[in-house]
Amino acid sequence: MKVIYSLVVVIAGISLILQGGDRFSTVQGRNIRVHTRFLSDDVTEGRGPGTRGAEVAAKYIATQFELAGLTPVSGESFFQMVPMIGSKASRPPALAVVTGTGRVEFEFARDFVGWPTSNRKEASLAGNELVFVGYGIKAPEMGWDDYKGRDLKGKVLLMLVNDPPSADPAFFGGPALTYYGRWTYKFEAAAREGAAGVLLIHNADMAGYAWQVVQASWTGERFDLPAESAKSTLVEGWIHQAKAEELFKQKGISFERAIEMAAKPDFAPLELGMTVSAEFHADIRRIDSPNVLGLLKGSDPVLQKEAIIITTHYDHFGIGKEVQGDKIYNGALDNASGTAGLIELARALAASGERPRRSVIFAAVTGEEQGLLGSAFYAANPSRPLADTVANINVDAINVWGRTRSLVTMGAERSSLEANVKQLATRLGLSLSPDPEPEKGSFFRSDHFSLVKVGIPAVYVRYGRDFEGKDANWGKQLADDYLAKRYHQPNDEFDPAWSFEGAEQMMEFVRLLTLDIGNAAKRPEWKPGDPFGKARLSAR
Repeated sequence: MKVIYSLVVVIAGISLILQGGDRFSTVQGRNIRVHTRFLSDDVTEGRGPGTRGAEVAAKYIATQFELAGLTPVSGESFFQMVPMIGSKASRPPALAVVTGTGRVEFEFARDFVGWPTSNRKEASLAGNELVFVGYGIKAPEMGWDDYKGRDLKGKVLLMLVNDPPSADPAFFGGPALTYYGRWTYKFEAAAREGAAGVLLIHNADMAGYAWQVVQASWTGERFDLPAESAKSTLVEGWIHQAKAEELFKQKGISFERAIEMAAKPDFAPLELGMTVSAEFHADIRRIDSPNVLGLLKGSDPVLQKEAIIITTHYDHFGIGKEVQGDKIYNGALDNASGTAGLIELARALAASGERPRRSVIFAAVTGEEQGLLGSAFYAANPSRPLADTVANINVDAINVWGRTRSLVTMGAERSSLEANVKQLATRLGLSLSPDPEPEKGSFFRSDHFSLVKVGIPAVYVRYGRDFEGKDANWGKQLADDYLAKRYHQPNDEFDPAWSFEGAEQMMEFVRLLTLDIGNAAKRPEWKPGDPFGKARLSAR
């Protein structure tokens, strides 16, 4: 079987040579199509970490990098192995809340998803007090503290996702989500308080996605990087809004009233007079899942020691819960398309007779869907020193529907990269649009954020919604339909009707931006006062 899969990888790789794709020094949409189709085929089995399908995908990417003329960043391999620990429920988890009048039972997947923390094989709660802590945020710079100094050790914290509502950009970002609103922060904050468990209340508007996305994302095998120390929390998870409403009703308040209370700065933890019982049992396995890294060495003998890193993720959710007869989560748009764009970008840059002065690292990373694991591991174990990594460009789910008149360059406004993207957009006759859905916090949800946190100026390039030849609402309707029907679902599959003209346009923008940054006399710098600039200074 391994021989068959190796042959598949080689044959698929040679296909671009047969197309003559290596002759062009600009991005070719037809090549992105070929890569997307292969990477999202059932043969790659949804590219879940630690699976045969993900291994096939990683070998395919490495083969394409080598065909393009890239070299390994370090050593002789294109792979940087990322150690992960997988955890999968060995039996359905049990969760119940004992109220003053009875017992509320939760059915796994339908009513809640949850897991034991710190890669434990089992964890239990037995009569731990349930406390509502609003948004679960402690932000001194905002004058906000949902914990108010209460002793919450050993308790289970019930909390809302997102930030307190605000129209003021200076207060929790106004309509834009801040990191305080992300589920990752909520779990971290609960652990710092010494809580035994944390349950996030799912609300589609607050989370930015439907309950079915939570089900698809969290009910299968979960992965994490090996924990350096155990969390105080034993259990983490989400509960459906309907169940939260039931609990608040038992307390004599509505869910809407609970949200109103939590939105005020004088909110204090609310003891619900309820206790939590839970049992979790998991099968644990250790795997190594590769980041695929390729290097295009810069042309300047001095500046080539500096590097731009271009990131995308190739993983998805593998084989999971069956939906309408299909259980392979192909992830064609998210993110076979972005990976295909990265491969084609590498080919186009390498085929050019004019390489950038600085080096370029192409990084197809693993474990993004599990919490940015591959990029986080790279940030902690960089192949080039962070001090010599001048910028990051990230792509994730690129445009497969057609050319647009605008692009979104998220995060560029935080650094001198803003000038680069503005000048390039003007040159290409494109407008730059702000994040169309800032309340969803996309800036914190893709691999560039792992590099931003260690001080690397970054730009997350996304397509705009102003499509050529379409009415003003067409792009929004397209995005809404994808989120509602295909995001993190088995039917995120390759569509032969996709044009890839927009993918070509978008990745050509990235190619030219890479050249601009790579040839500039000065390296990008954070704007004064940006909080991530402090990490940059410490890296030097």
